[in-house]
Amino acid sequence: MLPGMWRMQFDKGKSTGEKPDGCIENPDQAREVEKEERTAGTGKTGEELFAEAVELHRRGIQGDKEAVAKAYELLVKVKELLPDNNLVEAYYGSTVTLLGRDAVDPIERFKKAVRGLKILDGAVSRDPENIEVRILRGNVCYRLPETYFHRTATAVEDFSYLVSRYEQDPSLFSQDYYFQLLYDLGAAYKNLGRNQEADSAWQKLLSAAGETKYRELLSREGVQGVQSPGIIPDSGGDMEAPVLSGKKKGEVLEEGVKLYELALTGDKDATQKAFAFFAKAIQADPGDLLLKAYYADCMSLKGRDAADPTEMFANAIKAMQLFDEIVNRNPDNWKIRLMRARHSFRLPEGFFHRTASAIADFDYLIRCYENDHSSFPEETYWQILYDQSMAYRRLGLENEAAAVVEKLLSLDPPPKFKALIEKEKNDVDVSPRLNLLAADQKEALLAEGIRLHDLAVAGSRKAAKLALELLKKAHEADPRDPLAQGYYGSCLALNARDSMDTNVLFGDTIKGLKLLNRAISRDWNNPKLRLLRAYLTYSLPEAFFHLTQRALKDFRYLKTAYERDNSLFSRELYHQILYDMGVAYERTGETARAKKVWSKLLQESPDPKYQALLEGKGVDRK
Repeated sequence: MLPGMWRMQFDKGKSTGEKPDGCIENPDQAREVEKEERTAGTGKTGEELFAEAVELHRRGIQGDKEAVAKAYELLVKVKELLPDNNLVEAYYGSTVTLLGRDAVDPIERFKKAVRGLKILDGAVSRDPENIEVRILRGNVCYRLPETYFHRTATAVEDFSYLVSRYEQDPSLFSQDYYFQLLYDLGAAYKNLGRNQEADSAWQKLLSAAGETKYRELLSREGVQGVQSPGIIPDSGGDMEAPVLSGKKKGEVLEEGVKLYELALTGDKDATQKAFAFFAKAIQADPGDLLLKAYYADCMSLKGRDAADPTEMFANAIKAMQLFDEIVNRNPDNWKIRLMRARHSFRLPEGFFHRTASAIADFDYLIRCYENDHSSFPEETYWQILYDQSMAYRRLGLENEAAAVVEKLLSLDPPPKFKALIEKEKNDVDVSPRLNLLAADQKEALLAEGIRLHDLAVAGSRKAAKLALELLKKAHEADPRDPLAQGYYGSCLALNARDSMDTNVLFGDTIKGLKLLNRAISRDWNNPKLRLLRAYLTYSLPEAFFHLTQRALKDFRYLKTAYERDNSLFSRELYHQILYDMGVAYERTGETARAKKVWSKLLQESPDPKYQALLEGKGVDRK
């Protein structure tokens, strides 16, 4: 049905004798325009090339990878020949998602799928009544895995629109395609757990189609649908079930939310208490979806703190499934959508591939606020925009990230967002000075490599890659230089941090740590090297690496060294070390030692951020 349907966009007005907008009266001018529309070496107009691209796109949907690549190449040309054509743009977006489907590299798959969806959303936004554009977007969203992209609701929107349009005007497309739409609409509803609506769509299909292939298909589905069994909570604690009714409910919930917010900061004790609280809460009030969302996130946070990787993965996956079930049942609750977005964004992309899911929820929340500024606080909106930009960057979608950053800056957000953006800017000076990539001067290579390493620690991926090249050369120039060896090892681990390949993530991290350990064995009292190892081991997931105790040893060394000689590093860094040392103690269950370090920090540091971070942890100034 799709091939050839595009032509209605170009032939519009011919049957009535009307001239489309911009029609050229002068025959000579028309010939000149046609000549300009032909591509070099093909002798074909943009319309002719578009017809070829549409056919290749059809074959691509059926699984022909070569046809997808050819369709993409043609559509790039057609976009130049027929600019501002919304249907061309929609086919281009659909083809980009097909390129993602066929990509071998996981990061490329997600990157292209997200980019293609953004193009399709733009096409629908510009022309929401265009039947073929709706068909394209609906089918793309229907095909994408709901677990990662959360676009089935968009498919429902498009299929419902198309069904309604056909029922008003059956000449728009064939009856067979109408039947297929009803079947897919029911399947999409069922995928979202909306079984009553699925049954309604399928009953309409059976009524309209009669004894066809669909009756057999629907007999397998079970037209009435199957209710999701959900996930039965296990509190893992002895906390009494809270009374959740009326005013008392709000007061009790506030207590749980405070525990949850402490859990988000890394407080293991608060995580256990929050998990037990919400497990009991949903037993007392099983119909409250917000309580279930808190429970899901606490389950994931409990896994984050687990020493066993199996428990970490199991809890994260259960939380993902429960979040999806909750959102499908109440897709318009912004608090729940925000919690799922942040959960998806928090999970390591290399293992869980949920960044695209976070982007979908951030998109929803941004639209929600821009349609109604009373939806949630402006501060939350600014944070969502910033997180959206970071999610795009994680997938390598730099243009999309830059557009969101530009929007955020145009709103004149508080200084903290401007500082974060400045820190993440891609145009920081990362170009090696003095053409150092080709140089053989070890000291110059090392100095510039350290400068870029520090930019990489601040978040610059470009700096991380260039620093690795420079520091590798510096290390190779003098393999026994502890500083060159240590910084090279640290940089290996920094680059591994951004990898979507788990083999690289683990392999290069371990290799970098070994280099750093050797460097320290050569220069045990070098505070720069001990600082590098402290933060490398501190940042690694405990469930996989079990290195928090190693980080504590380095933190203790750095604390003592600074207290003997205040010139070793800045007082701000000393305060940060005290805070992070407390977090490390907390991870290992040494709560009393954590509070002791934090008490010293509050006594010495005037920075209010530490007071805010430690509020509710029972820490007092000495």
